[in-house]
Amino acid sequence: MDRSRLGPVLVASAVLLTGIGVLWASTLIQVSPAYARIGPTVFPRIVGAALAVLGVLLLVNAFAGRWQCEATDAEEPPLDLVPLAWVAGGLLLNLLLIAQIGFILSSTLMYLLIAKGFGARRIWFAALVGFVLALVAYFGFAQLLGLRMGDGLIEDLF
Repeated sequence: MDRSRLGPVLVASAVLLTGIGVLWASTLIQVSPAYARIGPTVFPRIVGAALAVLGVLLLVNAFAGRWQCEATDAEEPPLDLVPLAWVAGGLLLNLLLIAQIGFILSSTLMYLLIAKGFGARRIWFAALVGFVLALVAYFGFAQLLGLRMGDGLIEDLF
């Protein structure tokens, strides 16, 4: 095999193997007989199948030589750690605060910090969008799936 195809083949193989692994792991999930059609294995199987199909398509492109890794002589820009710190801080704070202040507020704070890391200028708008998305996600999980996660200040009002 041509050395320039090795990287794409390895990446495609990793995607394919991940899909196969997810499909295999979904067979190990215990399913209660109470589930008629849609149970806890549906979404992992969809994701696993999609990854497997994408992995096969990537492999075909890698072996056909249509997916090339181009080496550039341009100097790589230095890694900017400040945005990465905002994103990591948002994820960490969500993890630490979800039990204390609830899913909605901790997810709103996480969204706000991640938006700041990605360069959002209107912080109040990012907070509003994060709050609405967290509210929709919370009620989606609570109402549609019957899952309660991170009850807190706002969740107790409903």
